[in-house]
Amino acid sequence: MNDEKKLLYSILKKFNGMGKIEAYDLIHKLETLLFYTSNPINEEELKQIIVSNLSLNHEIDPFHFTMLPNGNSCEFDGFNEWLHIYKENRRIFPNWSILDTYYFKTKYAPIDLKKLTKKRLLMDLKGKPEEEKIINFLKEYKISKKDVITNRLLILEA
Repeated sequence: MNDEKKLLYSILKKFNGMGKIEAYDLIHKLETLLFYTSNPINEEELKQIIVSNLSLNHEIDPFHFTMLPNGNSCEFDGFNEWLHIYKENRRIFPNWSILDTYYFKTKYAPIDLKKLTKKRLLMDLKGKPEEEKIINFLKEYKISKKDVITNRLLILEA
């Protein structure tokens, strides 16, 4: 076995017993993490990226796609300079907008895909410059309120 195959085998042993969807999700997180780290890869820098709130000057998630633990995919729906929104692609009743579920990533936590709720978004933005304007937005609108003309989530305009 050459060195690359040995390395791949040792990494894949960590996936033993894991579900495929969990493995895909972990691989996506690794890809995103590698996007933010410098070359050559440094273990201390990786640890710092994982535990810290990043303030990025570039795109939050360059891949615009991920898998959820339930097996459904999430596709990129919209963005602004600090927030990316993803919409779950449901296998059952895919065209019923009332059942739409949204997820988000912020520039402060680009590896973590979280369900878009008031509580989770405010927790992510606690102490950040965007917190006050989002609090004001949420006093007036539901988090999933869309523009009737563009069909874009209004939270992206806040």
